[in-house]
Amino acid sequence: MIAIIKTCPGCGSKELVSNGHDVKNGKQKYHCKSCDKYGTLDAAPRYSEERKAEILKVYFERPSMRGIARTFGIARQTLAEWLREEGDKHPGLESTLSDVPAEQDVLEYDELQHFVKKKAKSGGSGR
Repeated sequence: MIAIIKTCPGCGSKELVSNGHDVKNGKQKYHCKSCDKYGTLDAAPRYSEERKAEILKVYFERPSMRGIARTFGIARQTLAEWLREEGDKHPGLESTLSDVPAEQDVLEYDELQHFVKKKAKSGGSGR
């Protein structure tokens, strides 16, 4: 007989107790007495990688997150998590910008004055 020891995915503890079954797929749910987490140990992924890629591709076409959530029937939090994961795959902004010498980082007074005057309005209420 082979005994399978189940451990908590959150803390690695072996102090798990059965806690009912999942309504959707009938899998056993557990409660960890160490970290007080509930859930299914061997939960299947809800979205395939192809579906996830399709939804992310639609997001990069610039619709709103709320619109995507309604269209595809996913939670906005799930989409936000996928976008964070996608962002973590790419290099940071610091490594993608070219190095600019420090003397070019200074804004001259006449450039600043021109920018400020250009943006200033002559009065309120459309005057």
